[in-house]
Amino acid sequence: MKWPSLLLLLVLLNAGSGLAQNETINRLRNKLSLDLTDTAKCNTLDSLSMHNMFFNHQQDSTLYYCNEYINLAYPLPDKKYLALAYARISFYYINTGQYKEALNMALKGLNLSEQYNIRDYLSALYYDLTWAYFNLDDDKEALNNGFKGISFLKVSKDPFFDQALHLYALTGDTYLDIRKPDSALFYYKKMDSTAAVSKELAADIITYWSWTQYYLFYKKDYKRADSVIAAAIPECLKYGEFLINYFYAFSADSYLKQGRINEAIAQAKETYRLSLPITDPAAELRAASVLNICYEKSGNRDSAYHYLKLKDSLNDIIQQHLNATEVQQSQFNEQLNSKEQETIRVKNQSKILTYVFLTALAFFLLIAAIQWRNSKQRQKANILLQHQKDKVESTLSELKSAQAQLIQSEKMASLGELTAGIAHEIQNPLNFVNNFAEVNIELANEMNNENDMDEIKAMASDIKQNSEKILLHGKRADAIVKNMLQHSRQTKSTKEPADINALCDEYLRLSYHGMRAKDKSFNAGMKTDFDESIGKINIVPQDMGRVLLNLINNAFYAVSEKKKLSANSYQPLVEVKTHKINDKVEITVKDNGNGIPDSIKEKIFQPFFTTKPTGSGTGLGLSLSYDIIKAHGGEITVESKEGEGTSFIIALPG
Repeated sequence: MKWPSLLLLLVLLNAGSGLAQNETINRLRNKLSLDLTDTAKCNTLDSLSMHNMFFNHQQDSTLYYCNEYINLAYPLPDKKYLALAYARISFYYINTGQYKEALNMALKGLNLSEQYNIRDYLSALYYDLTWAYFNLDDDKEALNNGFKGISFLKVSKDPFFDQALHLYALTGDTYLDIRKPDSALFYYKKMDSTAAVSKELAADIITYWSWTQYYLFYKKDYKRADSVIAAAIPECLKYGEFLINYFYAFSADSYLKQGRINEAIAQAKETYRLSLPITDPAAELRAASVLNICYEKSGNRDSAYHYLKLKDSLNDIIQQHLNATEVQQSQFNEQLNSKEQETIRVKNQSKILTYVFLTALAFFLLIAAIQWRNSKQRQKANILLQHQKDKVESTLSELKSAQAQLIQSEKMASLGELTAGIAHEIQNPLNFVNNFAEVNIELANEMNNENDMDEIKAMASDIKQNSEKILLHGKRADAIVKNMLQHSRQTKSTKEPADINALCDEYLRLSYHGMRAKDKSFNAGMKTDFDESIGKINIVPQDMGRVLLNLINNAFYAVSEKKKLSANSYQPLVEVKTHKINDKVEITVKDNGNGIPDSIKEKIFQPFFTTKPTGSGTGLGLSLSYDIIKAHGGEITVESKEGEGTSFIIALPG
């Protein structure tokens, strides 16, 4: 939730009454009528625009004085006045919610500052840009300009007040908006330390504003939020109830979220009462919205309807104001563009006369020099271009070769693990065949030396039973081989109906035997939970088998590594589950290993990223698995808690 911006010039606040501020504005108007220098008039217009914005809430007057300020500053040789005028009009647009226009004016001021190397007021322009980008949801540019403003203030000071306090607060707000609370807390702490030594009046209100939003809207720690609000309200009272209506609005929001309806109603009504004298329809609208919800929840339909109608009315008022402001803005922009065009025209006229004279004087020399220079530059450019082309082609060739080697390495690693699993899977029936064949040979030899016919018949019966078992286990081995040959013949990525439960069970066993082949001491529990209602789904079995083998191998590797470092009480466990949800089939591969640190979760599906030791993995397994699942129209996600384990969840179309 983005609340209205904290007012940039809290430094102008004092403990005087509204009457004192009116006297100040009247004094400034009288001063403007005196025979002042242009620079003195610029300073007076600047003060008038800011006082009207913050104390009288007269946006029309603010726009008028900003317009006059720019008109007066435009022709002045010292462009710092024009740069500040752009900062002021930009800030006016911010406080009226016209963020694109605010951005346009702040960029004009910044370009002017760069063109004329103006250092004064640069932090104000960076602040305007940060606020505009923040409210336009361009958090990257908001942070970029916030950092620039903070860096600037490390070597320079704002002529008016301590701008760093505001930039730290806004940078923290931006990090909070993109859900990076650690970074937000870092800048909020910077804000607090700056406020502690700041000479700016009402510095604490800025800190209370940011901490309230942190606890109320991000942490949802309503008790802490209530505590901050309670501390902020007395501070607001010191400065003529400045911003106090918004803190009551924060309080109403907090009580509403806690279900304390009566208290929320009381705070919302106080918000509305405080907003009426200062004509703040945005705050009135927030109060009306909370009251509408509260009365709706409490069953008071009449009051709920009353505040619903009030909301509609306030929305109309705000829209009418925006429409009127847009007309004024359009007129102002046309006037400003006309002035800029006139300045450009005058400059161009002067330049044209100069260029004509110089061109006539040096025409032939320039022709010769240009031709000679172009010839040399073409030669150099061609040589450089050829060199860069050769270098790029060489680098590209090396990258392709390295990528091919890594992919081949990953494929061979997967093949090795699969082969080891198959070998151990087929070893059991082969052991039975060999053992029973040896027993039959011994029985046949004994029959040759036996004369008792009853004994001979008993031996023959044993030989028959053993032969039946040899045939049974031989067929089992034959089925395993045929099954794997069937997988190996699937060279085309063609989807076909396949039993996903059988596929999961098969690759779980193959992966386990593969681990046992590499480490005889390895042992782990296996648990399956298959949803029999799934039936067959359309997949490429060979590709899906590669995904399952990779995920299960990773799970066994994780529990194996944890077992090496854990006490005997640790029991490794790998679980494979399937579940049908609506039109989706979910496959979960879960382990109780060491888990994945939060710092690398976002990287695990990137090609060539691996946490395994050098030589143990190329970092392509999860990347290829991700691509295969995407090709099936599915999703693969990871849930992990460091020290407790990891779950990979595959969601496929059912």
